Amino acid sequence: MLLSANAFSIWRPDRAGVRDWVGFDHRPLRRLAGLNAALDSAGFGAMARYGFYPWTVAAYIELAAAAPWRWFSAMDLCVEPEIARDDAEVLDRIAGTVRLYMLCLREAEERGISERLVPVVQGWRPDHYLRCLDRLPGVEHAPVLGVGSVCRRQVGGTDGVLRVVETLDRALGDAPARLHLYGVKSEAMHALRDHPRVASVDSQAYGQTARRAAFVAGQSKTDAFLARHMVTFQRRQLALLAEPGQGARFPFFPVALPESPKGPIEARVAAAADELRTLHEDGEVDWSDLGPMAALHWAFLDDLPDPETAAEAA
Repeated sequence: MLLSANAFSIWRPDRAGVRDWVGFDHRPLRRLAGLNAALDSAGFGAMARYGFYPWTVAAYIELAAAAPWRWFSAMDLCVEPEIARDDAEVLDRIAGTVRLYMLCLREAEERGISERLVPVVQGWRPDHYLRCLDRLPGVEHAPVLGVGSVCRRQVGGTDGVLRVVETLDRALGDAPARLHLYGVKSEAMHALRDHPRVASVDSQAYGQTARRAAFVAGQSKTDAFLARHMVTFQRRQLALLAEPGQGARFPFFPVALPESPKGPIEARVAAAADELRTLHEDGEVDWSDLGPMAALHWAFLDDLPDPETAAEAA
């Protein structure tokens, strides 16, 4: 059972009537006794609804420490096309994912729960995932490695789920880390069912089915109504996975590297953007210091006149 951190959120309206996030409600955690439960950071939901995480890393790790979760995801920044508009923004969000992992790791170590922290690799193209994997220190030895931004993509193709999994599998080599795929479609689940690198998957597709069914029936989507759809969906997936035969396996093709910038100015700005991303991963600059305008300014910072020199010349 994978639960979203946002399910525990407490919201209160401010004086203007705007909802403010005020904390996590730990009281429902007592219901987890005896359940095999994991915690998700709700990255896609937070980005789609709020633009960023309403909660802090400290508050999230406190929630993770408050229950015997089997594992809990590191906070990450998803890169689906509706969230990240271009390649530069994808790379910025990979840097943000690395930084959030480091912050989550530090908080988890202080609470003695770091062995249950699941790093998350982000990307859209296979080379993005390799870049993220390379920047996450020591994650190849984690028992579980989360793979983000796979819930809304195709199964096959150059950027499909199967290609991403095969790319990560080869990059991890003999490392023990196995993959959890967030929100993959049933087709991908079936195709990857025999893949030795895949440990687990999750899906919230039953929620969409229940919402449509409730609308057609003209009734409320109660917890009991939703639970029935959840059980039906889960049994259908288990039956699908139990069918005989091997899951689909596709030949591996070398990962194509991104094209280099065409001109000297573009190359200079791209190098500056990469430098800023590295500085953000190391905690030297804030998330707000990333982006195209920041990279442009950083690229030509040395060319700007020194204010003191300019004043003396005047």
